Order: sequence, then C-alpha cells, then structure tokens
Amino acid sequence: MAGFTDLREKLKSMTPHRDKVFEYSNGEKRKYRESDDDESEYEERRDAEARKVKSSIKQASIFTQEECALIEAKIDEVVAKGDKGLYREHTVDRAPLRNKYFFGEGYTYGSQLEKRGPGQERLYSKGEVDEIPDWVHELVIDRLVTHGVIPEGFVNSAVINDYQPGGCIVSHVDPIHIFERPIVSVSFFSDSALCFGCKFQFKPIRVSEPVLYLPVRRGSVTVLSGYAADDITHCIRPQDIKERRAVIILRKTRPDAPRLNSSSLSPSIHSSERRHILKAKRSHRKADPDAAHSEIVTYDVFVLGERASVSQTKLLNLILRFNGSELTLPYKDTFTEEVMYYSGKRRGEDGIAAVIDFLLSNARLVLGVGGAAVLGIATLAVKRLIERAGRPPDEKPDKKMTDSWEELSLVSASPKLLHKGIEGVVMKQIAAATKKAELSQPIPLPSPESQRCDADQPQRRKRMDLCVMTFAERLQQYYRTRVCLSAEEVSVAQQRALDIATEIQAFLHSKHPDMPLGDMTLAGSLLDDLQVVKADHACLIVPLQLESSLWTPIAGEDTFLGHPQYCMVRRENLEYFPRGRSYWDRHLLGGYLSSRLVSEQLGKTVMESMNWPSLTGTLECEVRPVLGSPELKLEIEGLTQSSYDSGERFYITVLPTVRLGEMKLTAQREITGSFDYVWYQSLYTSETARLAALDKADSGVRRKCLKTLKAVCRNCPSLRKLNGSHLSNVILHMSEKETDWSESSFADRFQQAITELIGYLETGILPSYFKPNVNLFQGFTEDDIDEMGFMLYCAVTEPEILLI
Repeated sequence: MAGFTDLREKLKSMTPHRDKVFEYSNGEKRKYRESDDDESEYEERRDAEARKVKSSIKQASIFTQEECALIEAKIDEVVAKGDKGLYREHTVDRAPLRNKYFFGEGYTYGSQLEKRGPGQERLYSKGEVDEIPDWVHELVIDRLVTHGVIPEGFVNSAVINDYQPGGCIVSHVDPIHIFERPIVSVSFFSDSALCFGCKFQFKPIRVSEPVLYLPVRRGSVTVLSGYAADDITHCIRPQDIKERRAVIILRKTRPDAPRLNSSSLSPSIHSSERRHILKAKRSHRKADPDAAHSEIVTYDVFVLGERASVSQTKLLNLILRFNGSELTLPYKDTFTEEVMYYSGKRRGEDGIAAVIDFLLSNARLVLGVGGAAVLGIATLAVKRLIERAGRPPDEKPDKKMTDSWEELSLVSASPKLLHKGIEGVVMKQIAAATKKAELSQPIPLPSPESQRCDADQPQRRKRMDLCVMTFAERLQQYYRTRVCLSAEEVSVAQQRALDIATEIQAFLHSKHPDMPLGDMTLAGSLLDDLQVVKADHACLIVPLQLESSLWTPIAGEDTFLGHPQYCMVRRENLEYFPRGRSYWDRHLLGGYLSSRLVSEQLGKTVMESMNWPSLTGTLECEVRPVLGSPELKLEIEGLTQSSYDSGERFYITVLPTVRLGEMKLTAQREITGSFDYVWYQSLYTSETARLAALDKADSGVRRKCLKTLKAVCRNCPSLRKLNGSHLSNVILHMSEKETDWSESSFADRFQQAITELIGYLETGILPSYFKPNVNLFQGFTEDDIDEMGFMLYCAVTEPEILLI
C-alpha cells in the first residue's frame, strides 16, 4: 500500500494498459501507438509484468481423481442444502451462472453500506455465516497443511464458488484490508483458467487480452501472493468456463479487518419496526469485485423474531395459501404455519414504495398467476422506477448505470421489454389494485356469496393449482397445451399445401413445358413434426434439373465471399458445349447460375401469371401472392372455417433448389441479399436428421426440448430472433457433452439450454454444429444480444417468466 493514500488509487493503477484507440471509417477499432518503438516498449512492459505475476504464483497437483470425485460430491451436498434454505442468512450469495457459499467468515459490499466502492467491504458480524464444514478441514485443508502449502491454523474463511457454463468473475483484487496473503484456491469438476490484467466491457460482455493466462486444472492448487495477489487484478472469463466448475478459496482474515456494525449499515437495512417481516434486500453485484453478474433480489422473512433470507423463487413458493385475512407459510419444519405481516415502510418513508413492496410480496393473490410470472423482471424494474421517481429534481445520481444486460439495467438493457412488459402489465395491475382496496391492510376473504359464484370458482381453482405445481410440471403442461399441434390441424395444413403444390406444378408444366423440373415436394418443420404453437407455414421445394457435366457447385469456402454456406454454381465446358445447350443457360450471370434470375422467372409465373382467385372454389381457401417480399411466398386464408373466422394465415414459401452431388442449394435471397449468383446451402435437413437419430438411439427428448424452446421464443417478443436453426445447434452441441436426455430430465435440459444460450450470447458466437467456422449469431446487433440476454438472464432465476 506504500505510495497510495487511498485503495481506489491503487486499484486504478493495477491495470494501466491504456492505449490510444484508432477508429476506422467502418467503425472497427484497434489499439494505436505512435511507432514501432512504442509497440516494442509496450510489449516489453507486458512481458516484464507477466514475469512478475508468474513469479508470485505457485501451482501444484495434490488431489487425485478419486479425491476430486469425493470432494465434488460434498460440494453437491452444499448446493442442495443451500437450495433448501438450510444455511444462515449470509452464507449463500446467488447470481446468474454463479453461486457463492461463505463459511467461517463472509463479507458484504456495496448496497448495504452508506459509503460504497473498493475498500469499503466489511466482514459480517460473527455468526452471520455458517462454520467451515468438517469435510473441508478433513479433505482439503489438512491435505494442504500436510504438503506444506499453508501452515496449520491459517484458514478461517472458506468460500465455495459454483460456476455454470458461461459464468465469470470480473477483474478484481481480493480486499487487501480484509484478507491476509497468500490466497489459496483448489479447482474441481473441470479445467479452466485464471487471467490477470484483463478489462471487462459489457453489452455484450467482452474481455481484453490478459497479461497472463494461467491454466487451472481439476484438482490443482493455486497460491497467489505478492504481485499476483496485490498489484494486478485477476478474473475468470466467460469463455473459460465451458463446463460446470467449482473452486474452494481458502483465506485468513486480518485481525483488524473492519466488521459491520449498526452505524455502517444503510437506513434500509435496519428498521425500528421489527414486526414488519418482509422487505427486499438488493445486492448490486457491480460494487463487488468478486461478482460477475448484477442485481439479485432476496427477502428477509421474520418468523417468531428470527430472520431467514429467501430468494424470489422460494418466496413465490411460500406465499401460496391464505388463512382468514392473513397470509401463512406452508413450511412443515422449522417455520410451521406462522403469520407473515406486511411491512408498510421502505427506507423510512411511506408512499408508493410501500404499495409496490406489498404487491411484490403478495403477487400470487394480488396480481394473479400472470402478474406473478413477470415478477422476476418487475421486482428490479419497479423499484428502479420508484428510486428515480422519488429522487428530488436537483439530486443527481452518484454514478451512471452501466449499459449491460449482465447488470439487468432498467435504463438501458431492454427498453422495449420494460416499457411493454412492465409498465403495460405490472403498472396497470397496480393501478387497478389501488382503486379496489387499501393495500396497507390485509387482503380480506371473499364473501360466501362470491365464493359460490360458478364463474369465479374454476378460475380460483386453476390459479391455486398453478401455484402448487413445480416448474417441471408447468413445463410439461406448457408443452401439452401451448407447444404441440393437434393431428387434425397438421393434417389439414399438409393437405392444403399439397393441393396448392399440385396446382403450381401443373401450371408450370403447361406454361413452360421445356423447363426441366423435378417432382415438387413439401418440406420444413410442418412435415418433420417440429412446428409449434400453430400450423402456419410450409416450404415447397421446386427442384431444378441441371446436367452434371455442365454445372459444378463451388463450396462457399472457395468463393470470394468465404462464407461456408454461400455457394455458387459454375457453368463448365463452354468451349465444347456453348451457351444454349442447357435450358438454364438463359439464367447465366458472369459464367454462374444466377439465383436471382431463376427466382424472378418462377416469381413471374407463380405470383403473376396464375389466376389464384379462380382457384378459390377448387382449393376451398383463398390464396394470394405476397408482394414486395424477397421470398416467393403465398398467403392462404381460410385453411379451416375457424381459422377463416379468426383471420389466421397460412404461408407457403417456394424454394428453387439445385442438387449436384451431395450438395443441396436453395435460392433464398432474403438470406444471401444482393449477391445475384449466390446460392444458400441450408443445413436444416442435416440438423433435423441428426436430432431424430440421437433421440431414436436413446429415446431422448431433444426434439421435445427443441419444440418447447421454439414455442418460448415465438411467444416472447424479446426472443423472436432466435430461430429453429439457433436452437437446434444449441441442443446438438449439448448432446456432445450431455448423455441424459430421458423424459425425467426434460426440465433440466430445458434450463441447461437457457444457460448455454447465455454463454453463446456473452461471446457473440454460436458455431454451427456441422460447419464450426459459421457463426450463427453473425447477423445480430448489440441491441439484439442485449435484449435477448436480458430476458434469458431473468429466466435463470425465474424460469417461469418464459412460460407466460
């Protein structure tokens, strides 16, 4: 600490690699230095710093595979106890993709202190976290003492960090004023890496090149001291957590480390009215150097004078029943049917904040099932709105919010979602509720007359049934009622599409008898039992018959575009077989078959020449070409009488297709854009066949999981840009490392897919399963990733919001 008067100054100096940034006209940025000498000097400084970091790190492989497996089983037991709420209030700290378990000593940060920022961290009072488990002493600490890694009696703080794929910890230094050195960590479950000197940026999350990249193997021990512990930040990047990983961090607190006391707590932490049993405790992860993600809301529940901290999910599972005019806890062990009272004050002030807290704490009964489902977003958003609305006009916020969906920012993360989903749903519910009753009073029971009302009883029963269902049961219900199509609906749609395909083929043969076409077939998710929500689209494959001796496909990697799926079809042997020998020579453009010219000819024939109104009686439905679209698309209305009455539409996309050898190419100008001679190589058939084969081999639920994800993305406006191709590839990648796809694991695989998607969004890269050098997220903007990531992050802790 010598030479620094404030810890903030020291932290600012720890990663000083700041270079000028040069911006090209196309928006691309790169670091810029004055000359080659500056570049060389910069590299020398980084190399020297890397050597200093490495010299103050020790690593050893102490634990065998069998010992690792035993310790990992103990870690699973810790996680299970934490999920059941069996630990003390501050033992468990949850964040998306990362949970922390404090033992022996724990420390707080940020939102619970009047002064916030680095150097303000405080240890909890004695007894606020659980003691270090015996197995940690016996299986881990004693082994390290035996090998001379740490002296006996050194450790009084043990932290277990449990990461899911894509989890991370931003760059930080373990608080110098709290922990002595060295810092010892032991890794389990999988290999990873520790990086030094990185900078994190968000929207989407990005990490700069590290000064030192340190591989960390399963079962290895890493010891940080000196420069590595005090003078440079360290972090764990999202891309380095490819599988679940846990680390046990062993440290010793300083005798003079500051602890929390009544004067250091913010006014919102302790209230004079201790009878109020429910209030939100907000945790701003960005103020904690050990936290990778942002705001998680938990609640303090006071029962018989004791306090227990529960998450939103657990709270929603608790508030399920009412007895008389009071809400009760359906706990069957420690907290048995004890009365919960409503806290009418927040931060020492009455007003709308009290109303919001009441609504959030009683969402099941006030807002109903639909309102409670958006609580994962509404809790954060409404409270932010309250804070901004309650701020005096002349008061300015201390710090601008970071534009990051990892921090669940109300201001910038997803304005469309927040305005429509929260202001349009939650605030309307609040306004309606405040008109009906005084919200500071307990909810009265309905009168006997209203209970006997036939119209109210089914709704009440349905609501209570939904409340007591587990997430797995809700997911199964969602699949049955919202995802699957009826056999009759599929059969009618297929028959109508087949009738229209027959009419198109007959007309083309009569209009262009010399046009060499194969038999047209229907394709797409409607035929593969992968269409969800409703039967509303199908593809009509129009095969072009090309002479294999005159036409050669050019793989996308070999074209000037370099895109593996953007292929070309070249005319060969023009010196021996001049133009005109093939029917398709009339569509040549620069020696290549033009997808645009082929599409235009079919478009003029099918869209403009066919007399669709005259076929209405024959087809028993109305067919209209969709004009102004790059696709060749037909719109069908009146597929059935009910769909005609409701105004629903069915669409058929006409796809000119070329098949040469093993390569199947389609003319899809909506994908290839302005490249007139580019043909698109779709991988849909390969992906679908692979999923079907895997499910057939182990009777798995991959296709069921895919259909559910497709329905969720289709029903959620923020996720509609995630299509079947994205989701199929996520599941195919999961199948490479996950073997259990049984029916009983359906909910687990669904939630794992959400986690995997977050990991891919964080990096901005989703590699194609069959062509790994293709990034399926290439067309997404930062705003797209921001909006999708925000919703999925909310779904990590509240997956029910996806089933609205």
